[in-house]
Amino acid sequence: MKAAIIRPLVVLVFLAQPLQLPGQASMPEPNWDRARALQTIDKTDSQARLKPLFQLARTGRNAELLGALSAIGLDFTMAAPAKDYLVFSFTLGLSDLDADAVNSEVLEFLSHYKARTLVGHADHADTAVPLFNVRAAAAGVQNRWGRQKAAARAEALLQGPADEWVLAYLTADPTGRRGFNDSLGFATPDQLRVLGQAALSQLDEHPELTQVTALTAMETGDTELLNQAITKGGGPELSRILEAASRKLSIDDRIDLLGHSMEQSSDTKAALAVAHLAPSLLDEPMVREMLFSTLADRKLGAAAALVLGASADPEIKTRLSEIASAKSGLEGQRAALAIGTRRAEKETER
Repeated sequence: MKAAIIRPLVVLVFLAQPLQLPGQASMPEPNWDRARALQTIDKTDSQARLKPLFQLARTGRNAELLGALSAIGLDFTMAAPAKDYLVFSFTLGLSDLDADAVNSEVLEFLSHYKARTLVGHADHADTAVPLFNVRAAAAGVQNRWGRQKAAARAEALLQGPADEWVLAYLTADPTGRRGFNDSLGFATPDQLRVLGQAALSQLDEHPELTQVTALTAMETGDTELLNQAITKGGGPELSRILEAASRKLSIDDRIDLLGHSMEQSSDTKAALAVAHLAPSLLDEPMVREMLFSTLADRKLGAAAALVLGASADPEIKTRLSEIASAKSGLEGQRAALAIGTRRAEKETER
């Protein structure tokens, strides 16, 4: 009788356990309270321990540095949070050193460092996350150094044919391309003009050159080149380019760019131009009229309505209300959309 009762209970206990497939690692659980971990770190003189690590890094003594980093994990006088914080702080500090200040073995050690201090996620307390993510910090150092090296290479290539610079840019990875873009800040106006034309000549075949073309255009004040970069180019960087243009260009150049984009570019690009350029130009009568006349446009009317609706200008609000009341069709609908957008924003702010 007792055996008959126990067997079902055993089965129920087994079924209640989380199912773990063969070879599947169990999810780690938090092993430290965040506040207590930080208090533990405060009791450790981390600066005194960091100084010799950076001395080894600056003098290129990689083997000794790797040994010192490994020894931190074996130091029984330090609590786990202090160990993680020490390695994390050292990793972040590498960003301030010259590129490749330490060798690949040291970076490999940091990239695979296993955090000992796991705390609950801010939004999901049962989910464990490293209090100090050394691996992420190591990835950041590598990206920063890769970008610096690419910028140095690109700056050297500026002395040669522009086509070689463009080819090197196209073959670089995303981090390298950011470094190449950084180098444009050190180019002369003549170098920028030649490079901009070289990039433009290949823009149809390589839309990833949009950012280079646009950056050289803005640096040299070549609005025609900028118009062509936006009209012919594309890609995820286009939004950032237009945002930068809204800050760097003069009012007249911004108006010209907005008008050109709305007339010559695709609907998607034109909508982006309206979203980035128009808000700062609503005090200009020409732009204001352009947006109101666009409300009835089937493709760009919604973009114009969002910009007008976000304005706090009493004249714009009154005109939108009049259109919403008097006009039928798309124009009236878009004006009503603009008014509704403004109301929704006010309720969100409360």
